[in-house]
Amino acid sequence: MATAFVVASLFVVLVGGEFHPHRTVVDLRRMNVTFGKHTIDPYKPNITIGFLSSFKELGKLICGAISLAVDMVNADSGLLPTHNLKFIAYDSGEPNTAITIKKMTQMKEEGVVAFIGPDHSCVSEALVAAAWNMPMITYKCSDSKVSEKTIFPTFARTLPPSSKVSKSLISLLKHFTWDQLVLLVSDNPSEKQIAEALIHLAQKNDIAILETFYLPGDYLTKDNTTLKEIVMKTYKRTRVYVLIADAYSLVDFVRFMHVQGLLEGGEYVVIALEKEETYNPDKEYQFIRREFEAAWLVADPVPFRSVLLVCPGAPIHPDYSLFQDLVVNYSISEPFNIPFHPVIKVEVPIYAGLVYDAVMIYASALTQALADNISEYNGSAVFQYIKSRPYESILGFSVMIDDQGDAEGNYTVMALVQDDDEPPFQRMKPVARFNYQGSNGLPLLRLERPINWISGAPPRSEPQCGFTGEKCDTKPEWKMVSIYIVCCVISIVAGMFIFRHYRYEQKLACLLWKVEMKDLILLRSDHDGSFQKFRNNLYEMENSKIESDVPSLMDDPVTGRTQSKVGFYKGNAVYIYHVYKKSIDLTRSLRKEMIQIREMRHENINPFIGACVDPPNICILTLFSTRGSLQDVLKNSDLHLDTMFIASLVADLVKGMIYIHDSEIVSHGNLKSSNCIVDNRWMLKITDFGLHEFKANQDLPQEVQETRAKAIMWRAPELMKTLNPSSRGTQKGDVYSFGVILFEILGRQGPWGLPEPSLKYIEDRVCNPQHYGGELFRPPVHKLDCPDYIRQCMEECWHENPDDRPDFKFIKVKLRPLHMGLNANIFDNMISIMEKYACNLESVVKDRTNQLLEEKKKTENLLLRMLPKPVAEQLLRGEKVEAESFDTVTIYFSDIVGFTSLSAVSTPLQVVDLLNDLYTCFDSIIGNYDVYKVETIGDAYMVVSGLPIRNGNRHAGEIASLALRLRQAIETFEIRHRPNERLSLRIGINSGPCVAGVVGLKMPRYCLFGDTVNTASRMESTGEAMKIHVSEACKKVLDKLGGYILEERGLVQIKGKGEMRTYWLLGKEVYDPLFPPKQSPPSSHLSRCLTNKRPFSDFPSENSVELASSLTNSSNTNDSCLSLFHECKKNAKNETIRANGYRSAPVINFSELYPPSNFII
Repeated sequence: MATAFVVASLFVVLVGGEFHPHRTVVDLRRMNVTFGKHTIDPYKPNITIGFLSSFKELGKLICGAISLAVDMVNADSGLLPTHNLKFIAYDSGEPNTAITIKKMTQMKEEGVVAFIGPDHSCVSEALVAAAWNMPMITYKCSDSKVSEKTIFPTFARTLPPSSKVSKSLISLLKHFTWDQLVLLVSDNPSEKQIAEALIHLAQKNDIAILETFYLPGDYLTKDNTTLKEIVMKTYKRTRVYVLIADAYSLVDFVRFMHVQGLLEGGEYVVIALEKEETYNPDKEYQFIRREFEAAWLVADPVPFRSVLLVCPGAPIHPDYSLFQDLVVNYSISEPFNIPFHPVIKVEVPIYAGLVYDAVMIYASALTQALADNISEYNGSAVFQYIKSRPYESILGFSVMIDDQGDAEGNYTVMALVQDDDEPPFQRMKPVARFNYQGSNGLPLLRLERPINWISGAPPRSEPQCGFTGEKCDTKPEWKMVSIYIVCCVISIVAGMFIFRHYRYEQKLACLLWKVEMKDLILLRSDHDGSFQKFRNNLYEMENSKIESDVPSLMDDPVTGRTQSKVGFYKGNAVYIYHVYKKSIDLTRSLRKEMIQIREMRHENINPFIGACVDPPNICILTLFSTRGSLQDVLKNSDLHLDTMFIASLVADLVKGMIYIHDSEIVSHGNLKSSNCIVDNRWMLKITDFGLHEFKANQDLPQEVQETRAKAIMWRAPELMKTLNPSSRGTQKGDVYSFGVILFEILGRQGPWGLPEPSLKYIEDRVCNPQHYGGELFRPPVHKLDCPDYIRQCMEECWHENPDDRPDFKFIKVKLRPLHMGLNANIFDNMISIMEKYACNLESVVKDRTNQLLEEKKKTENLLLRMLPKPVAEQLLRGEKVEAESFDTVTIYFSDIVGFTSLSAVSTPLQVVDLLNDLYTCFDSIIGNYDVYKVETIGDAYMVVSGLPIRNGNRHAGEIASLALRLRQAIETFEIRHRPNERLSLRIGINSGPCVAGVVGLKMPRYCLFGDTVNTASRMESTGEAMKIHVSEACKKVLDKLGGYILEERGLVQIKGKGEMRTYWLLGKEVYDPLFPPKQSPPSSHLSRCLTNKRPFSDFPSENSVELASSLTNSSNTNDSCLSLFHECKKNAKNETIRANGYRSAPVINFSELYPPSNFII
């Protein structure tokens, strides 16, 4: 008994104060009472029952049910009103051991009068209980031996034996009037027991079991050969299969029947049995696929619509989950104290409900026995109140106990139906249940939802006329006589043509059309769609001697697809049409096709050369045309087609189609512009017709299918509406296709004009004109500039009714005015066309030459922008550019101070705009100097002078002057997105030797190498904002040049170099030192002025001028400075001045070098 009190919803069996035997299930939601340690009436005698279970396995999950059931009996005044019910629980140990009987003996000595259990083997235990005349009600043992009441008169059970399902199977068969079947049984003892019971019941109910087959007990997929043999042996003698085996064999059995096409019409049904004790809705998938098989591997669940599955029913009581919670609560209480995990939910098996039912059944039977003055120790007498009676199970359904004390069970029929939660999917769901009407009769099948039969109705037990037609009346004999007479006449007529047929077969057997692969020389294709490459390769092959090492059509080891579409066969260039088949069966009809197509000869029909039928090189060979297809010609915008060209092409097309329609081939079936080729004489020839059987049933790759799907643009409406149109087509369909080609020739904008509609749109508009107001959808002829009779001809070819379309002979007459310009002499007409083509080709060549020169000029200009001019010219001449060493150059490096911080507060687009504006300004300035911009990396700017053209020592002066000019330019540079801020430039220059050369091929760069480059970079990185940091080497060169003002900075620690003496470049004298005067002047006024630092605020100007040197000289010098700058300011409007006192000094652009905004030197 439980010691802890747990509040939950319980129930009692009270109906108007009247006791109802065997009624153990009531509404749990009706009453709320307290359970736990029930108060035992001390004045009532006790009745003790024993509970046997294996507590190492199942017992610890269901033991709470015995406590719950005993408390419920004691709480119910209608059950054992004069007694108290108690229980003793013992661990029965391992199955098939003597421990259980030992425990039973101990229980008997302790006063137990009945046993609930055990849960595994029960034959020996039931025999001992019978010997003691004590009732035993088990909840798990399904052994059929204990059903024999002459040996086990006190045994009953709430779990039905395995053979009980046979009654439900027979009831299902009788419901659908299936009176004959084939039985498949697994070779296991339990399945054999079911089969034996089924065979016995089938005989009693007039159901014929035609044959019984036994499957391996441990069925594996490799054993499906046995299933296949069973199906092939029996499918002509039965429509009903009953399968008593596992789910794997069911899946394989149904799939094989589906492969054989037996389940498509819904004529067969497979009834299977699930052995589990209860239906598990979480395992619905296992009935249509294997347990570990991925759901996407199941190609089609529809065949399982022919499957009915009989399995135990799931609990349906609305408060069953509450019952499970109560069982768990009792299990963790006294006397069991099962230590369940406090978080993990315990799954209570269905056997707990069967234990509960067993206690309630015994309590109800004993109540009635005591009322009839029968002692609780008379087990056989108490058993009489248990058998042949129904009871309401805690599982939610009514269960019948038969005369043998066995529960009939509750079974469900499952079928493949649409999932309520996921409507697109189908799952195995319950569709019917069985209701038991009596103790020994068959249950009644009750459908709960319609079954989705394939044919709309259940399959018949046999065909209407029987399996061999024996149940239908035979045809009258006179019809058989008539058939016989007709056969004789046909035989006589056929005999008349035997000789002719023999001769024709001999002709077919010659195989003159057959091509050996060894005789075919293939021309490789690059798969780039370039028809011009085919022509070039063809020309090369014509001038070469390729006779061996011929590649295969399938020599691609990756794709296995043909590597060539053009080749040579016996000296002729041929087009190779690959047929995607693994093999070809040379039937008579196929050989006849070959003879027909080979004998077709016409000037407007492309000749058939032959075919290769040796796998994998199955292909068709036709004569190759160097000008390509009509579609290629029309797409060539350089080719001008005048009226004569058009008339010639149309006339050739009409004549070729008249010949095809008058031949045995009857129609083309795939007429389009790509199937009309143009030879080197500008004669149109029709190709890709006939050989329908040879080309049928191909396994086309996806890319080929997509290409061939475009043929719908030329297809007639009646063929487009057909689900699987014949490849042979119709003559009226060819007329429609001709109209589209005629539109294509005249418009030269594709078969439907521009913009070209999609294939799906064309198909929808052409096939469904009623959806668009009844207007027919055709190519836009109103856009064509052509005579009315041609437009009228196209419209007649496009009639919706095929019978209203003209034939090609009428079209030839209709288009006769178009041919008026053609010469009657074919040769003269061909010469005229060739002359016009030559003139057109000459004009095209001239235009292409001009375009080539223009593109060449653009390419040269682009290269000159990327590389120095001498280097670029050397590359353009095709010469190799060798790396060159330079004795002395000057290198400039600069970057923007605070650029990282500025970038952080700017968007990427703003940073790009900033750098673009800045470098555009810089690039416009460096064009005035003898320098070369090497590269820009982010905010870094690199310039060099003295290479690739050497300029003596001028390189240092050019770089120094450029540095001063760039520093001045940065002062007035405005940032677009931050106009109130100014940039600061940090500059470093260095002179010395270096090596320069072109690096790279796809994007060549002119790069500098050497320590001079590194030192120049270090000059920049160790400099200061708005200052020009100069190395000592560069300073020495500038001193030789003269005219530059430098200030010593001192020793600076340079990475990789140690301490170096460096200088600041402060400014430059007004005269240009690169062009010195004839005689060296004394210290000029400006030079002396630059040694002072004095603001000229007294100047009558809107701008101020500040000198950059220290004040060292006298005041009279300042007066000279004042005079010089007065002159500078006065002449600033004219933008140019000359250095005072030097006739040879060059003209200096004052406004450029010294902007009036801020004069800094």
